[in-house]
Amino acid sequence: MRYAKRVGSVIATGLALTLTLAACGGDSNNNDNAGGTEATDGVKGGTVTVYHASDFEHLDPARAFVTDVGMAGQLLYRTLTAFDWDAKAKKIELVGDLAEKWESSDDLKTWTFTLKDGLKYEDGSPIVAKDIKYNVERSFSADLSEGAPYAKNFLDCPGYLGPYKPAGNNGGKGCTAVETPDDKTIVFKLNQAVSEFHMTTSMKTFSPVPQAKDTKTQYDNRVFSSGPYKIDSYVRDKTLTLSRNTNWDQKTDPIRTAMPDGFTFKFGDDEATVDQRLLAGTGADANAVSFSGIQPQNLAKLSQGNVKDRVIEGADVCQRYIAFNQQKPLLKNQKMREALTYAFDKTAYMTARGGDRLNRPINSIVPKSLDGYRDQKTFEAPLTGDLDKAKAALAESGYKGEKLVLGASDATGISIKAAEAAQAAWKRIGVNVDIKKIPGANYYSTQQNDASATDLITAGWCQDWASMSTIVPPVLGPDPTAKGKAAQNNYSRSTAGWDKMVEIPKIKDSKEATNAWADLLDEVMKTAPLVPISEDNNVYVLGGNITGATVNPDIGGLPDLTKIAVKKVG
Repeated sequence: MRYAKRVGSVIATGLALTLTLAACGGDSNNNDNAGGTEATDGVKGGTVTVYHASDFEHLDPARAFVTDVGMAGQLLYRTLTAFDWDAKAKKIELVGDLAEKWESSDDLKTWTFTLKDGLKYEDGSPIVAKDIKYNVERSFSADLSEGAPYAKNFLDCPGYLGPYKPAGNNGGKGCTAVETPDDKTIVFKLNQAVSEFHMTTSMKTFSPVPQAKDTKTQYDNRVFSSGPYKIDSYVRDKTLTLSRNTNWDQKTDPIRTAMPDGFTFKFGDDEATVDQRLLAGTGADANAVSFSGIQPQNLAKLSQGNVKDRVIEGADVCQRYIAFNQQKPLLKNQKMREALTYAFDKTAYMTARGGDRLNRPINSIVPKSLDGYRDQKTFEAPLTGDLDKAKAALAESGYKGEKLVLGASDATGISIKAAEAAQAAWKRIGVNVDIKKIPGANYYSTQQNDASATDLITAGWCQDWASMSTIVPPVLGPDPTAKGKAAQNNYSRSTAGWDKMVEIPKIKDSKEATNAWADLLDEVMKTAPLVPISEDNNVYVLGGNITGATVNPDIGGLPDLTKIAVKKVG
């Protein structure tokens, strides 16, 4: 998922799965604050303000596939299963969210989930299995194509086009691979063995949406709540206000404590200004947090006496990279891609993003904590680049000074500064690059569209759960539902290794499959489809009245809103 991650080593524990972090925390001077604290001094009530640089791309759970809405969505809707972050134990555990239990057939092609008792929507009506089936069916619609692709990939519904298409669309029967024999039971019939399907159902696609409440593409503006909060008002690009869903039952929910009475998201405020508000941490901002994290120019202020106890930080294993769009004429040439790879200056890029405190260099799209990680050494170079090798590859490419365009989100000033660092790195070898600023609220949908995608694409990826299968195919593979087309998040439009990507999921032994994915990634990276750059260390300042906030490595390294609280109300 783009900026939403599942991190760690996998240990099977019956129907649950525990993912233990190899490392969490940040700077050694802040270890006491690295993981946050439990809300032992929190009270029920109050409203938490969340500053966010840009509006959410999508709130609709069929379309939600970026970490900011991955976190905010936890407040509004629930999934069959979910990953719970335990900051004290530093582990992530797969738990039943809406599902009380689940089981699979011996061949791992049929999965049955049983819902808990007492599940209700915001109006008090019951959450039933057919509502989950309906949202899964919505994810097949071309109008809602931005979300997690796993339902379309795994369910045995060939030719199904979603619930909005009229006659001729599977005879009007819907996706017959999803059955709901009663209100509490939902059965999924897969087109292949999927040993990790109980993790797949943590994706927002497996949230309930009642058909009567569906407003198609407008559902983004007013989702119907199955979580602890509901939408009071939503003014796009300005504010989103949530209040308590009084029909949510704490006894059914293993993840959310729902201590505040509500949340107010404020979009688009200048990040430097937000920093100053949170560094003060008083008045209206005593109950505030930010999704942006501290700006680099303010890092020195974190040691101030009235600030240091309000700092939380944690490693982010989301991997940042720049993809080379091979649909573009210049980038069809591998020597051109190699020249760009060798010339890249990771040090300058990370400096633009705030330096060593906020960034760590990487050489793979796979995090080091994940089974299957290997150093990518084919185009190995110093962090500042290898200009001799870059110039040699450029000469072989036949480059004649044509311009390339690098796309970057305008949601944060840091993103543009980082793009400028990349531009300068490539200028050193005589490659001309223009920067195209793309609105943050629709950055990824712009880059997913072949017609509007740029030559060079700033991107990031984290596994949806702890498996190579959620990294290699989505970042470098084909679209399983459209022959010859790249997966929606394959920004390089690379086609290398696609034949093997179809075969590896059939391997039942997890260790063998992991090795196969690692071998394949080695092979594909020899074609220079992208340049891995860095992973984030996230540092946040909390308002003085906030407690229970931790950096959640499972969801983009964002402040965890599911267990946050205020210390006092009034």
